[in-house]
Amino acid sequence: MKKELFIGACALVVAACSDDMVEVNYKIDSPVEMELFCEGYFSTYDLEGQERVGTITGAFNNITYESKGDTVLVNRDYVINRSRGYLKNFMPSELVWRIKNVKMSAVDREVVSIEGLEDGYDTLLAETPMPSRWRTQLLNPDYKPHLKRLEKHRWEMSHLLKGPVPTKGNVTELLKERGRLNFALIGIDSVVMDGYHKLDKRKCLGYKIYLHETESFPYYIWEQHVGSNIVPDKYKAYQKGLKGEYDTEFWVTLDPTNGVPCQEREVKVGKHTMVNPATNDTATFKSQVTLERLYNIRKPAEE
Repeated sequence: MKKELFIGACALVVAACSDDMVEVNYKIDSPVEMELFCEGYFSTYDLEGQERVGTITGAFNNITYESKGDTVLVNRDYVINRSRGYLKNFMPSELVWRIKNVKMSAVDREVVSIEGLEDGYDTLLAETPMPSRWRTQLLNPDYKPHLKRLEKHRWEMSHLLKGPVPTKGNVTELLKERGRLNFALIGIDSVVMDGYHKLDKRKCLGYKIYLHETESFPYYIWEQHVGSNIVPDKYKAYQKGLKGEYDTEFWVTLDPTNGVPCQEREVKVGKHTMVNPATNDTATFKSQVTLERLYNIRKPAEE
């Protein structure tokens, strides 16, 4: 049966058949303890077309992966913040890495539960000094469901593979045939395997996902663009009708023997619209957001 699956995979990915095949699964034989460093670069382009980095976020976490039957359990503990720049304490998508403890359970690519995020987010906001206008934005009731969606999205993108796959080549049709790309709200253009990478002294399998994303109210990238001297003050009046569209390259590397991640990187090239409500004039600007997550096996504490 396994031989037939390998042959079937090669038939769907002819260009990759000369490369090795590998079996990907998500069974973790014993708990894996890791150090996780998350870093984000948020930049927009000024009127001369120069890229201007406004915020660099960074946070260290300890994270543990283990299996209980078919379920993978993830426990994440915040350690320390290393953010800097204009919105170092206020970028909502990155505040999730500074929540004290988050627990998640998943079966294959489906996230079953997320615990600790909602109460932890409220506690983090209460403990973080900030201007009232940013606190008002961060208390938007839509943010916590959005953060949960991001947690699920990251898990889904890092669990597209299962079973035998080629180590190189375009596997989009193969994954479609297996029902691995049937997401209701995510439009994936293609998935391309890019071979093995030696990361953290591990042999990690890599693939890139190309997708198009939209954001209905990208307040914080707009705030950085108009509030940190990247463009003239007149653009502060362009505060309505905000929306963003991103072309995204999402790179995933993992240990194919158990699915434990090695490194992930999202590069989002965005085009944003903003409207002046007094004149109805519309303006656009470009952004680039790079989000990187490094997973290293935690070394035992020295005696």
